[in-house]
Amino acid sequence: MYFTPIAPMTLDGVIEQDILEKAELVCIESAKLIGNYDTIIIKELTKMLRIVNCYYSNRIESEGTHPLNIEKAMKKEYSPESKAKELQNLAIAYINTQTYLGNLNKDMSPFDTEYLKKIHQHFYSGEGMEHFLTMKDGTGTIDMIPGDLRKRNVKVGNHIPISPDKLETMMSSFQDLYKNATKFGTKASKLVYILASHHRLVWIHPFLDGNGRVSRLVLDALMHYTNIEGYGLWNISRGLARNNARYKDLLAHADEKKTNDYDGRGILSNKGLEHFVNYMLDTAIDQIKYMKHQLQLSTLSQRVENYVKESQIGSYYGIKPLPKHSEKLLKELLIKGEIKRGEVKNIIGTKNRIASSLIKELLEREYIKSDTPRGNIRLIFGTHFAMKIFPELIPAFNQ
Repeated sequence: MYFTPIAPMTLDGVIEQDILEKAELVCIESAKLIGNYDTIIIKELTKMLRIVNCYYSNRIESEGTHPLNIEKAMKKEYSPESKAKELQNLAIAYINTQTYLGNLNKDMSPFDTEYLKKIHQHFYSGEGMEHFLTMKDGTGTIDMIPGDLRKRNVKVGNHIPISPDKLETMMSSFQDLYKNATKFGTKASKLVYILASHHRLVWIHPFLDGNGRVSRLVLDALMHYTNIEGYGLWNISRGLARNNARYKDLLAHADEKKTNDYDGRGILSNKGLEHFVNYMLDTAIDQIKYMKHQLQLSTLSQRVENYVKESQIGSYYGIKPLPKHSEKLLKELLIKGEIKRGEVKNIIGTKNRIASSLIKELLEREYIKSDTPRGNIRLIFGTHFAMKIFPELIPAFNQ
């Protein structure tokens, strides 16, 4: 088959041991991230990180807009400038597709051709995405149909993907080979196949445009589908965007045909795929380490307190001071995940009136939320808040 090997393998046809060990480390360390927090906090962190993931995945394609602008678009606050608004629409389409993936039929594998088509269709059918459906070539413009496999030959850098007449067969082989490979075995071996499949899908280039974004959406879906515990509290797109040139170089290197009989059992270079998968695993480990450090409860609690203090002395442009006792309530929510409104007066050591006033203001300013007017309250990780309590997670915003 044109894109074999489907994972870095020895000449005996088994995944290389050092890669398996590294993949096992990723699975173990990722699972540890969920150990210190209530599931409510994990859920809210994951929601915030979807915005971060969206930002970095689009930044890889040089079409990202800052998470603060994404947050505004989620509230229907769009830029009056057309290009900026297009990028906001692009981000919303990406985030909505991430949510859509979570609701897709769990009986359908992310390796399935129909699954891939659904992702592409949902993403490019989003509101305001019409601009991204029209492309130019040497002869004029081409209109892309969301969810349709490409019907034209294309060239990506030095790589000429498979011709359109062979795409259906190629996609069917991709689906069958990777589904069978990940049906059994350890999470570590499945992770290796998942990361290798990311390159192979980009190599096939099934759609006229959007293959990079779709392949990263599929990668996220596969991580959840395979139950890589803790994924969502870190994402690989941030690491890839931070070393974008290396990511693209290794994608290209894995495109190469094998150089000799010692370079694997397939048509493409085993060594090239090995370098790519090692890079992806190293990137995953780096991102897990980063989030492990950021999520240490004692230091995160202190950063929450510092955030409130800095707001109260006017350190943040455009952010009015948070009310007195805010740090006590936010830190308690960080630990417990959710609390009853009646408990707030005891947490901050005041009367009901002051506690109610604090809850009201923090609700209005979207630091906390509640499902009903009298319901329990929980913490929200808004973009500005997240920028300050998770250093380097999100870049500085230039006004």
